[in-house]
Amino acid sequence: MKTRRIRPVPAAALLLLSLATLSASAANCLWKATSKKGTFYIPGSSHVLKAANYPLDPAIEAAYSNATVLVLEVDMADMMSPKTQQLILGKAMLAPPAKLESVLDAPTYENLAAACKEAGLPMEAVQPFKPWFATTTLMLLKMQQMGLSAEHGLDKHFYDKAVTDQKRIVGLETLDYQISLFDSLSEANPNDFVNRALIDLELMEGELEKLLTAWKTGDIGTLGEMLTKSFEDFPEIHDRFITARNKRWADALAKMAKNEETYLVVVGAGHLPGKTGLLELLGEKGFDLEQR
Repeated sequence: MKTRRIRPVPAAALLLLSLATLSASAANCLWKATSKKGTFYIPGSSHVLKAANYPLDPAIEAAYSNATVLVLEVDMADMMSPKTQQLILGKAMLAPPAKLESVLDAPTYENLAAACKEAGLPMEAVQPFKPWFATTTLMLLKMQQMGLSAEHGLDKHFYDKAVTDQKRIVGLETLDYQISLFDSLSEANPNDFVNRALIDLELMEGELEKLLTAWKTGDIGTLGEMLTKSFEDFPEIHDRFITARNKRWADALAKMAKNEETYLVVVGAGHLPGKTGLLELLGEKGFDLEQR
């Protein structure tokens, strides 16, 4: 298979490196990152996919077969625990007498209400909830209407295989951390949080096939452009939701590499592109990166 290899370069040059150049000869959204001890296969994940997106490219399945450990954003066993629903609802509910309408400004609430109406989601159903849970409910409903499902997501696909094959599964974050992150972001500026979610929804509706094609072909340039478009007016959310997490993940992966194992690292494809993307951060830590 034709590949292009990136060798470690000075940090200043890394800042000028465009990952878009990698997509020209790539077959899919899969990278191999190697150090002196550890090896990572990193397929940029779509957390929701269609049944028609399977079977996956053989190179991605081969990467799974070569790995001894599966690394996910969060161990999905936590997500499926009976305690999870209680944890989510406990943090998702607004403290009475507050309602969703009372924590958003009028224009933002009207835009959200219009999107919910178009999706067939009654506003009464989301009034008791915080903005992050209301928008997540809307997004999941729209995804289902477009034929997308978390059951077909790449992380769920490999989690099920790893459980069957009894491979070790590691979460980069806890579910409690992820929920707290959403909670804190939506509380800090609920209007920005909702408006950015609505932009995400518009992009997904209008450019779904473009997004899925970019993911399937490993077009990191297009993925990066779409991510930038989603966050361009919300730099603080981008810093906390993308950049800060990427830096923590790169540190954690660098430590894992010392164990001389082979890992399949399944994280959202949106975390890979750009100067502060996971790929460049690993490159700065001395990993050789190769798009498969």
